[in-house]
Amino acid sequence: MQSDLQAFLQLDFFQQHGFTRNQCTECGAHFWTTNPEQQRCGDAPCVPYTFIDNPLGDHPYTASEMREAFLSFFENNGHERLDRYPVVARWRNDVYLTIASIADFQPHVTSGQVPPPANPLVISQPSIRLNDLEEVGRSGRHLTMFEMMGHHAFNNHEQIYWSEQTIQLCNDFLKSIGIPTDQVTYKEGEWYGGGNAGACLEVLAAGMEISTLVFMSLQRSQDGTYEVNNERYTKMPLQVVDTGYGLERLVWLTRGSQTVYDAIFPDVIKAIRNAAAEPQARDIYALADHTRCLAFMLGDGIVPSNAEEGYLARLIARRALRFIDRLEIDMTLPDIVDLHLDRLADDFPDLLEARETMHAMLDKETAKYEETLNRGRRLVARYVREHGQVPENKLIQFYDTHGVPPDVVKEVAGDAVDIPDNFASRVAELHSGTRQTAEETKESKYSTRQLYYEQPYQRSFEATVIWSGTIDGEPAVILDTTLFYPEGGGQATDTGTLRQGDKERRVLRAEKQGDAILHVLDDPLPEGSVKGTLDWQRRYDIMRHHTATHLINAAARHVLGVHIWQKGSALDDTEARLDVSHYQRITPDELRDIEATANGWVRDARPVTKQQLPREHAEQRYGMRLYQGGPPAGGTLRILEIEDVEVEACGGTHVDNTAEIGCIRITGTERVQDGVERLKFRAAEQALDYVNHRDRLLRETAATLDVSPEVLPQTVQRFFTEWKELHKQVEELQKQSVSSNVEEFHGIRIVTQDNLGTGAVKDITDQGGTVVVSKSIADEIAAIHIARSSDIDIDCGAIARTIGGMLGGGGGGKPEVAQAGGPNTEALDDAFQQAMSLVKQQLKEKHL
Repeated sequence: MQSDLQAFLQLDFFQQHGFTRNQCTECGAHFWTTNPEQQRCGDAPCVPYTFIDNPLGDHPYTASEMREAFLSFFENNGHERLDRYPVVARWRNDVYLTIASIADFQPHVTSGQVPPPANPLVISQPSIRLNDLEEVGRSGRHLTMFEMMGHHAFNNHEQIYWSEQTIQLCNDFLKSIGIPTDQVTYKEGEWYGGGNAGACLEVLAAGMEISTLVFMSLQRSQDGTYEVNNERYTKMPLQVVDTGYGLERLVWLTRGSQTVYDAIFPDVIKAIRNAAAEPQARDIYALADHTRCLAFMLGDGIVPSNAEEGYLARLIARRALRFIDRLEIDMTLPDIVDLHLDRLADDFPDLLEARETMHAMLDKETAKYEETLNRGRRLVARYVREHGQVPENKLIQFYDTHGVPPDVVKEVAGDAVDIPDNFASRVAELHSGTRQTAEETKESKYSTRQLYYEQPYQRSFEATVIWSGTIDGEPAVILDTTLFYPEGGGQATDTGTLRQGDKERRVLRAEKQGDAILHVLDDPLPEGSVKGTLDWQRRYDIMRHHTATHLINAAARHVLGVHIWQKGSALDDTEARLDVSHYQRITPDELRDIEATANGWVRDARPVTKQQLPREHAEQRYGMRLYQGGPPAGGTLRILEIEDVEVEACGGTHVDNTAEIGCIRITGTERVQDGVERLKFRAAEQALDYVNHRDRLLRETAATLDVSPEVLPQTVQRFFTEWKELHKQVEELQKQSVSSNVEEFHGIRIVTQDNLGTGAVKDITDQGGTVVVSKSIADEIAAIHIARSSDIDIDCGAIARTIGGMLGGGGGGKPEVAQAGGPNTEALDDAFQQAMSLVKQQLKEKHL
């Protein structure tokens, strides 16, 4: 350790309490102990655990008792108690999960940009780390989710306390729970993370680290004079006391059980063990841990998906399902999560609010998992058959892309694959890093007054061009003041005109550049005075759509559940779309309820207020629901509040009252990706235009069928039923005529009937031992359909891709059924012959 950092740790406390500084004969680290003869640091693996069956402490604590003992002790010593933060770090744009108590205050508080919510403070923060997944259940001490109890002091212009008082408080707390000073060792070390660093003391008892006391005083800098972990650091303006006490480890220490799992949730372990046909301890412990982690993940609003924090929840859920399979337990994943919820009800009642939604999400995940296994085994078998060995990158791809666990790959591939010991941790690491953030805004030496916040209903303004030039080849200006809103936060840019004397220029778009607003024009404009005019109706329609977006988001949460979080939005003057986290498709009835709820708030004429608030005040008042659209930068937040409906940090322009929206019409929904649903809608006149357009289509369709609109559904249903019956009759006739268009090829039937329908093709191939090659021409497009029975191993998709170019188009599909097509109808016969040749070639290779 660098000598300057070591100096931080030479404390008067050690001299006053009879400690000596020794060097560990095993690892070489320096440590402080009251036993001058002690030669090893007191940390595993330098020494073994000595508390198993020989606990420390004044009595065996439960998790609730230990948490309250810690919080009360520091509250009685001048710290303000804070409620926990969610385990998904929505206030941060760099990580997905809350990994420590200090993460609650990064980056805004630790950087000095925002005052802390209290100073000093104490908190017990549920945290999740997935970097040692393979050790969970095996080591006896690793957990995916744990509580980090921390007391923090932020020394800025005011000195709160530093190293001497920190270690004194630690010593006094440990004594308060019956762990005497002579049982504790303090090991010197360095800490780094999140761009900060500092000296630290690891607090050890009976061979286990129970706390870390970090004195965060450095920030990363290329020109820094301090070196930590081969990186340069310099002093930071803020000195932060960052402590972390392991709740679960302290409970384990006072109970002396064989593992930390037996100490924390013994009743859950007992229930799993009693239900297991194959009671393997490692899998039982891991399953108990993973299901507690899921209770917090899902309870705090994470929806399992294939991206971002949802991917990590799915990773844990599928590992838990795999353990259930291996243990042969007659319990479902929701059953086991429920065991934890019942235990956690008194300490975390907020988790119970999401119990029903958790059940639905976990049932959905279970069904998807089973589908994935069935499909995955076939994928792996085909890959091994075609390529032999399964390399490591393919093993990761099987899991990452197709959801096939490595042990399932091993079941199918056998010796053709080797699974790395840290496979799950590596996959988690791939998805645990930084969020996908927008490109940083370009800086500018200029500054523009943003009138669109001060006067959102103003239509024109006077300003001065303070810079004129080109941006990416387009003429542009910067004004000292503007009404033009720059594109951002999902909202489209304003447009309009700038007039200077007899020159009038169109403002094509506005862009943010640091504190300046750049106006891109259709022609150059020199510096000087200008009058700006908005395309007002466009701006007003954008304002109504943006406020409607907030209403739809709140209505979706009201109808679908508290797990609804905004995952993206885009809006302009004609329509808007909102992406939300949801575990299944939104039903037509739910869409109607969402639309009705939002329109109810429109009719209520609820006030819409906008205010600037210090970030710390906004978070304390409204919580993390503020960050629906992601966390904005800066110490001051612009807060949009719709009375008794929604509060969100938002930089867009909005109406002053929901009544101005007029009405909202949801025009559709679609699945953006697994776990994310998109709602598309229109507001105000655009909503009425949409309704009128749909009404016109309805009337025109009814007129075509010569019926009234009121009976159109029944009429269409009757026509559709008749069409299906006729279609079946045609397909039946096609199947009857097949016998004259069959070629026997080494015992395999190849059917070459033209113009076969999909139903006929399926019925024919379902008979087994059959390949179908059928050509057709429709609307001047030539097509060839290729299909095969499940007991024949040829790749129809590969054949279709090969012959697609001959038809002037393309081809593709699945190995079982595929199609090639294109406008080159003259080449249809040649393409058909080529398809037949490829079919026979594959049959020879794989069946003869």
